[in-house]
Amino acid sequence: MVTMALELVRALAELVPLVLFASLERPTSLARIEAEFVLSPHRHELWNKLVWLPSVEAASQLDAMLYPYWPSPPRRHRGAPPALVMIHDLAYRLRPESVPWQQRLYLGTLVPAALRQADLILTPSRTSRDDLIALHPLPGLAERVHVIAPGRSGEDLAPGPLPPKIRPGFILAVGTLERRKNYLQLLSAHRLMTPRPQLVIVGRPGWGSDDLQRRLAADAEVVLLGHVDDAVLQTLYRSASLLAFPSLYEGFGLPLLEAMTQGLPAVVSSAGSLPEVAAGAALVVPPDQPQELARAMTSILSDPALAEELRLRGRTRALEFDWGRSARSLLELVQASVRTAPAREARLGG
Repeated sequence: MVTMALELVRALAELVPLVLFASLERPTSLARIEAEFVLSPHRHELWNKLVWLPSVEAASQLDAMLYPYWPSPPRRHRGAPPALVMIHDLAYRLRPESVPWQQRLYLGTLVPAALRQADLILTPSRTSRDDLIALHPLPGLAERVHVIAPGRSGEDLAPGPLPPKIRPGFILAVGTLERRKNYLQLLSAHRLMTPRPQLVIVGRPGWGSDDLQRRLAADAEVVLLGHVDDAVLQTLYRSASLLAFPSLYEGFGLPLLEAMTQGLPAVVSSAGSLPEVAAGAALVVPPDQPQELARAMTSILSDPALAEELRLRGRTRALEFDWGRSARSLLELVQASVRTAPAREARLGG
């Protein structure tokens, strides 16, 4: 979610004047873009969403207001610019056991309100679009929901050092340590493999992950790296034998795109958007069958021809995802929605 929001804003800044609304200070991650910043005196998300943003967006005289991360305020003032709201996934509805109750309450309150009042709703995949429409049967909603996919990145990034104690031929898994990522099924599948390659997992601890961390850390063939910077992550993608991504649900699944960009073969689950993103460029297995997952991973490790075919397919598929193209598509939607006069340059807030 964070990556998509930041990269989309960076790409939009190349195309249109931006006014960015932020809490207290200019984000360091957006330090190099040219934009006007409007800073809130408040840190708390709820205060900004309920009080500050409704007031400042109504007075902004912007052509449109993009909410690329969290939903728009539940109550917007008359005269506020048209709202574009990105809904990244529906995990809080489809996999509620993996989402903290506070976030379920927050999104369960704000998303329906945002869907009723937004001029455009954006999702990162057709799967998440279909999920959104099925879970919120509002009149006319389908006509307002559009897919804006993420872009690839990391191709030109200088590689970082490979973390110590990692052996060649390792299997890589990337994602927050939480139940939705299905790491215990991955661990079961990994234990069925003979011989067992190292399993390297990258990701911050998630909500309720203490037991999961203990069970993963207890296995001598599992390496938990936690969070790593982008340079090290790219080195891991370039050095691994395959990506294992058996998630129970993804609105898009950015690690799969990152792996395909680097030519890393992947095994993904048949759940959520992963088959759509792979589009035949990865092996797909049911998320609840560790034997099938083990068999797919073994086939890549033991069949160089298959691994090379998946590398080529992945790189070709990754070329279809481009941040500049996504930003242009979004801008076209904005211009069509607000009917900006040709002689006037649109100004976008977010």
